[in-house]
Amino acid sequence: MLIASVADAQSVPPLTSNRPGISDSEVLVPVRAIQLEAGVQAQGEPRDSDVRSTDTFGELTLRIGVRPRIELFVGWDGLSLDRVRVNGQSRFVAGGNDLLVGTKLAVLSEERHGLTLAVAPAWSFPVGSEDETSGSNDPSLRLLWARSLTAKWSLSGNVLLTRTSDAEGRYVDTGVMAGLTRAFTDTFSAFGEVSGVLVAAHPDAWTLDGGVAWIARPDLQWDISAGHAFADRGDEWFLSAGVTVRHRARAN
Repeated sequence: MLIASVADAQSVPPLTSNRPGISDSEVLVPVRAIQLEAGVQAQGEPRDSDVRSTDTFGELTLRIGVRPRIELFVGWDGLSLDRVRVNGQSRFVAGGNDLLVGTKLAVLSEERHGLTLAVAPAWSFPVGSEDETSGSNDPSLRLLWARSLTAKWSLSGNVLLTRTSDAEGRYVDTGVMAGLTRAFTDTFSAFGEVSGVLVAAHPDAWTLDGGVAWIARPDLQWDISAGHAFADRGDEWFLSAGVTVRHRARAN
């Protein structure tokens, strides 16, 4: 029984999560595993915005391992509570966000190709409230990559292409993210990340963020992170905390 317990512990796939941070993980959840990632976030808006702050509750992502190289996911940014200031008066506006459905596909592995690469096509459905929705069906494609530098350091990032719309019509929104992670132990790590939106209307929309993640048990992670925009983007900042819970199918 002792030998069987040790073997089972060694066979447990490491827990990886899209939390914390702005970019997503390039690692897929194991086959037949179900993973729930949830969080809350407080965010300050730019000084010239009518929205002064936003609190988001119930940020949820459900991920399901279908095949060794295929994962399905559903994401919802939760319920947002905005503090809006109009004509010198403050009021609160609450509403739900849009729903994202997609799949993550493994393309390259670091063991064979020197770089881990995955792609994640997705579709955002405009089911959110009037104040929070994009108002359109928005397809997107995310490229996720990573490479180990040493036993403790790794480099990773995303490129996100989203076709969305505003009052002037449809356009492609391009986001880039790159981060550095330091593993202090097998269960505790910290990261720093820079992300930007490559849109002509907002050439200075860059954010620097960082945080820590603690794997309390093989299938449970807690995290906290914070970030701040820079290059004349005002008071825009965020503080986030969350949990990741995984359920694995037991071997017969």
